[in-house]
Amino acid sequence: MTTTIEQEILTQEENLTQASRLLDVDALDRLYADDIMFTGVTGDICGKSALMNEARRGVAERASASEGKSAVVGYDKEDIQIVSHDAVAVTSYRFIVRIQMDGQEIQRRYRTTNVWLKRGNQWQVAAAHTAALS
Repeated sequence: MTTTIEQEILTQEENLTQASRLLDVDALDRLYADDIMFTGVTGDICGKSALMNEARRGVAERASASEGKSAVVGYDKEDIQIVSHDAVAVTSYRFIVRIQMDGQEIQRRYRTTNVWLKRGNQWQVAAAHTAALS
């Protein structure tokens, strides 16, 4: 049975999925905690400013996609798992990014773990880790 916290987290994960798909910088800014610690596929750790800069770079790249460059055409989550404890929840899921490049579609698969923290009445991602899957 899904708890209220798990329902809230599923909603927030969907909000994060939509913000990531659309590169909605304002929504990402609300969803990421100011003190987020993110570990990327290269093993490098970054904070919110680097994540937001990357989102803005993505917006610029999408704008230039009409000029024949690559474009993200899909971003889908699957196999989402949730563990929750009061004001903390952890999610883990696979996601697939589909990129259109030079007339071909390329798929990249990843596994992400997000640590959600509830501050006041707002859930935010306080830590995350993404690993590339083969």
